[in-house]
Amino acid sequence: MYPQAALAPVRRLAVPAVTLVPLVLALWLCLAALATPFDHDESQYVAGAYFSSRLLIFRDFLYLQPPLHSWTFAPLAWLFPGHIVIAMRLATAVTAICALAALWTTQRAAAISRESATVSTLLVAATAAFQFCGSVVRNDMLPTLLVSMAMLVLILALRHCRPRFWFAAGLLFGLAISTKLNFAPLAAAAGLYVLTSGGRCGIRAAAWLAAGGIAGLLPMLGIWLLAPDSFFYGVLTFASTGPFAWYSANGQGDELTLAGKAGDMLKALASGPALVALLLLTVNWITNRAQVRSPGRRLAVWMVVGGLFGAALPTPTQLQYVMPLLPPLGLALGYMLDDARHWTRARRETAIGLLCLMALAGLWPTSHAIAAMAREGSPVWSSTQAAYWAARKVRALTGDDEIITLAPHRIIDGGLALDPRLATGPFAYRSGWTISPAEARAIKALTPATLTDLDRAPPEAILVGYENGTRNLPLRPDDSLIAYARRNAYRMIRMPDGIGRLYVKVRTATRELGRPRRMAR
Repeated sequence: MYPQAALAPVRRLAVPAVTLVPLVLALWLCLAALATPFDHDESQYVAGAYFSSRLLIFRDFLYLQPPLHSWTFAPLAWLFPGHIVIAMRLATAVTAICALAALWTTQRAAAISRESATVSTLLVAATAAFQFCGSVVRNDMLPTLLVSMAMLVLILALRHCRPRFWFAAGLLFGLAISTKLNFAPLAAAAGLYVLTSGGRCGIRAAAWLAAGGIAGLLPMLGIWLLAPDSFFYGVLTFASTGPFAWYSANGQGDELTLAGKAGDMLKALASGPALVALLLLTVNWITNRAQVRSPGRRLAVWMVVGGLFGAALPTPTQLQYVMPLLPPLGLALGYMLDDARHWTRARRETAIGLLCLMALAGLWPTSHAIAAMAREGSPVWSSTQAAYWAARKVRALTGDDEIITLAPHRIIDGGLALDPRLATGPFAYRSGWTISPAEARAIKALTPATLTDLDRAPPEAILVGYENGTRNLPLRPDDSLIAYARRNAYRMIRMPDGIGRLYVKVRTATRELGRPRRMAR
């Protein structure tokens, strides 16, 4: 043993080191928010929050998710005009930082050691899913924060068994579901554990938990009552029809089978330490079944199972959908790392080595994006500058500012007037044949079949080029917009990025773009 006096300098150095970890993590996530290239899913989340600051969701425009994320991010649209996308990305990064802080605090409240809680939290942060969802505008990170807070309250509830803790935990779970539906199995697993645990809590605790959950669902239920048809289509019907129709039309229906979903799930879990962590946890649970009987550990097991169901719920299965698994996985991993102190040295070093190796793999996409930003600049900032450029051209050539596009996140910072009928980005539009024109008009959506509705008040500009298909999904949703623009004699201008094309209906100027007007003689 070292004398206490000899350890004092080491402890003095450890304090700033521990303080430095969250600062470095916060800097990393903020850089990732500026460096990560656009994901086309961002279109609906940016537009949803933007229109929610001006209109009532579902009643005035269609949305394809529960409403809480758009309402939470709506203030950013009017607080930061001209920098809406950057503000929302940085807000997502801050949400991710808070989620990690809540996860770490949950583990400490569960009597997990500081070292194990820190390592477990960092391993969760290193998953590719967390890195991705923490750096783009999506509705996955907000419910992750809410669930992490709910787990903290549940740990306190298991300790004190007071109604207010159960109600608060249920409220947080309900709010998470009001943000994204695939967090519902996680809440259900927590409720089933409480209901079946008996002891001091049992049915009474489960009743308080359910009451809180209903209170958390009230925002979603309220907007359902105000606009039932749009809500039912956007939140439920589209999810069960739109992806299937689109993937089948592109000849990729195999990705939606159970085998395809299982393969995609394994790939998502293997993008970081999550899969290895699950395997190690399973072995640890089997070999230490007596310890799993403790309330906190049993809660973690139940919620990991619920998180797996939540990850498998959406179709097709994609990287971001594993987010419901990560908070309970982090809690269970903290318990396991404490147990690892009693493992053999070889077993402990092998497990830690595998987790760290997969963590490096999970960090690779973000590392690559940050390195690319150092060389070429931020893609988000470049897009903002392009939006300013396009807005100036549209106003100069038309004298007005109405625009339609399937990529609203690419133009929103320019301040042009977006058509709310395309608030869902490309998603409702590209599978528009699944609903009739009358249904589309009733839910305030634009589809290729209702594109002629624009003739009553043609937009000044149409932005295309960002929905031109991919190798796996070759159909091009932009084609019908391009055809409409050409049919109505819009002038095409290439965007500064060389990808987008801006079609402008010139009304107040006929000179060629970029040339000075000739002086009259």
